[in-house]
Amino acid sequence: MQSGGRTPTRFVVLGGYLGAGKTTLAAALGRELKAKHGRSVAIITNDQGNVLVDTEYMRDAGFDVRDVLGGCFCANFGEFVKNARTLVSMGRPDIIIAEPIGTSTAILGSVVAPLRSMYPDEFQVAPFFVVVDGTRAEETLESAGGLGLGGGKLIPVHQVREAEYVLLSKTDVLDEGQIRRAETLVHQEAPDAQVIPCSALDRRNLDRIVEIILSDQVSTKEPKEVDQRLFAVEKASMGWFNAYAKVAAEGRLDINAFLTALIRGVATSFPPEAIGHVKAMLTSPTASAKMSLVGDRMQVDGLKGGRYLTGEGKLVLNARVTASPDELKGALERALHEAARETGAQIAEMGEACFTPRPETPSMFKK
Repeated sequence: MQSGGRTPTRFVVLGGYLGAGKTTLAAALGRELKAKHGRSVAIITNDQGNVLVDTEYMRDAGFDVRDVLGGCFCANFGEFVKNARTLVSMGRPDIIIAEPIGTSTAILGSVVAPLRSMYPDEFQVAPFFVVVDGTRAEETLESAGGLGLGGGKLIPVHQVREAEYVLLSKTDVLDEGQIRRAETLVHQEAPDAQVIPCSALDRRNLDRIVEIILSDQVSTKEPKEVDQRLFAVEKASMGWFNAYAKVAAEGRLDINAFLTALIRGVATSFPPEAIGHVKAMLTSPTASAKMSLVGDRMQVDGLKGGRYLTGEGKLVLNARVTASPDELKGALERALHEAARETGAQIAEMGEACFTPRPETPSMFKK
């Protein structure tokens, strides 16, 4: 269907748990769509706080970006649609990729289904993709003992059950046997979903995902009603830390050394199982870098320009850790200032917020 003679904008929602690799995969798909198929891609990012590494990363990668802050897409559906319309009116992208918060639990019913039913003339909604970290599939999909306690987690399992396609990420570090076992775990939870092993690093099956995005396949899965209170205990156990700061050096600052020291400081402050996702990005006019930590695995997600910063740069830091907000805030501040001391950097004009995520109340169903 068309609106004012225009073809509806293709809309892709890329869900998944903390640290699954959504942002890296979204950027890789966007580059693939642009370079190989000549399609323009815009991005909508999402966070509970007010400053987001993902937004900076996508903007640095050359994408037109909007963000929905202060809560999940599902709790801010009006703002979500407003951002999508702004992207269309200003840039007319062929495709919009939206990445919800990693702890979202109401995306199919409160975002995907309303978008496809209420705005069919403006947006053509692709099947709902959910990303699962292939290196952590077993622990991610471990069954919880009850209400988020006693072992596994309810949230990532619920996300997988909503999926129409499950994208099994980071397969470049897995052998075929490990991939098959991960696929089996996914099928146990979501027998109706198709599973695609993929990697943003070695580009495995990116062409297959792009083919789906460029096709006329649309989301058709009907959501099941879920009491969001089921996830409250699990969400309340996490602390979220967001910060931004100006970073300067009298001479040259080794960006890689600074971020490595920062991430290492966080990693040594908490047990691996407590670390949901930590992301840090340092940008300057001549260079930028992004690093992340999931469990005990640190990785470089992006490098641009030279290795050294001269003058002043901007640091954005996001952390999602099973810890109290006070404990998390103290640990992150120590890690940041120790990294600065170790590398000769100076921290100025820092702003920060640390909190426990608010429970989701889908705005489509607010009274």
